[in-house]
Amino acid sequence: MVLKPPHPGSLVAFAILSLVAGGFIALATFDGGTPALLSIGPYLARVLAFSIVQALLSTVLSLVLGIGLALALARRRFPGRDLVLATLSTTMVLPTIVAVFAVFAVYGRSGWLAEALAFLGWKGGFSIFGYPGILIAHVFLNGPFVARITLDGLNQVPAEHWRLASALGFTPFQIFRHLDWPVLRAELPGIAGLIFLMCFKSFAIVLALGGGPSRSTLEVAIYEALKIDLDFGRVAWLALIQLAICLSMTGLLHWAFTRPPVGHTIRSLVHRPDAKNRHLKLLDAFVLTVSALFIGPLAFSVLTGFRSLPAVIDTDLLRAFVTSLTIASAAAILACLLAYALASAARRRRIALRSPRIAAFYALLPDALLAVPPSALAAGLFLLIRRFGDPSTAGLILLPLINGLAAVPFAYRYVAPHLLTTEERYGRVAASLGLTGWSKLKIMDWPALKRPLAAGFALAMALSFGDFGIVALFGGTELVTLPYLLYERLGAYRLNEASSIGLVIVLFAVLLAHVSGRLSHAGD
Repeated sequence: MVLKPPHPGSLVAFAILSLVAGGFIALATFDGGTPALLSIGPYLARVLAFSIVQALLSTVLSLVLGIGLALALARRRFPGRDLVLATLSTTMVLPTIVAVFAVFAVYGRSGWLAEALAFLGWKGGFSIFGYPGILIAHVFLNGPFVARITLDGLNQVPAEHWRLASALGFTPFQIFRHLDWPVLRAELPGIAGLIFLMCFKSFAIVLALGGGPSRSTLEVAIYEALKIDLDFGRVAWLALIQLAICLSMTGLLHWAFTRPPVGHTIRSLVHRPDAKNRHLKLLDAFVLTVSALFIGPLAFSVLTGFRSLPAVIDTDLLRAFVTSLTIASAAAILACLLAYALASAARRRRIALRSPRIAAFYALLPDALLAVPPSALAAGLFLLIRRFGDPSTAGLILLPLINGLAAVPFAYRYVAPHLLTTEERYGRVAASLGLTGWSKLKIMDWPALKRPLAAGFALAMALSFGDFGIVALFGGTELVTLPYLLYERLGAYRLNEASSIGLVIVLFAVLLAHVSGRLSHAGD
């Protein structure tokens, strides 16, 4: 009996699981094992309570702002609407450290709001540290994201439905009940779960705006245990608990987002019948005004960096830019290769071998990577590297590796559907022609994959380019990225320089995201 070599996707899945397991085992067995869970019980309870409460509040506020803004934009057409939509689309790749700067610039003790209040004669003081700053930053990032996703869903309602609603004389309430609510009911559980997961794992925002150890998420607590206390046992417990919670949430997310495909007609531009309602006009004007007053100053604060840009262009900035670009490129290449291998294995299991359950495992693995605490994984892998190599090079290895793993879920979403479609359309023809391996990739898959892969590469590169989580552990004089340089300037209250550095990060990330969006929607 001749044994066939394993599929590359199976080897990739095994390698990912081995890396995660090896990192956690290295943490758990370092220096004599882990402490008893009861010894960190009170601390853990406090961190868990804060993590859950701030994530719940951030999710609710983001949903309220996002849904209201999406409905208002769906009903209204006005000059500058396309610019508003483009601004909403950038929040997916807006680095969290840039959002931290925006909160400082607008709401900080010397920010725009404080200056305006002082000009009006108000002498009181206020602090953005703790819940206020954290919630502002989370809603700034996630509210527009909810609005953009919800608006896309509302725009998928077939034109025939709107014509029928107009012919039947639907009231605004009936339109919401029969046309808007089905879209919201389908989209919001998954969106809410995703936002809760990201806020629960929030790192840079809570680290900068938490105001002290009493305001820590599990991710920040892991970082503090590593960077300050060097308590690897506590890191292991905190990481395992976060992994269990986030894996449960990821499973729910996977179930919520995995729905049977439904047919859609082409959504032509149709004016909604409820757009003429006077009460809705007032409501939409209120929602758009509040959204503009909240999102506008925070977004505009980043653009103020143009004034100080010539002053910060020096060797430090250029070196940090090249370092960020190199790490982001390596991470994006790794993410795309892993995503292709996993998607190929899932396709083979689903269509060729008729094993939908195993195929579902390959599809779930990228989403499960969202549940892995990156700081804990980086620390565990660092302990493994120091056993076999030079620990001074660990940062250069782990930054692209961890960032690449974190970007796999996003690259997978670009690649997997196209691979499945090509197999369903041309798989039998390829099999009859004897196309396998490299020849199958070159002739059958590549024409359909080149644009999705390029889009996934650009998005993965954008996400890695602005990441601060791992470089916060390994950054220093020898390893400086643009987010790390921005954090240093913020810590020194050099806000003008920080705004210019943040502008560079945002412009490059938005450029990559724009390229990704254009490629993902371009025809082959």
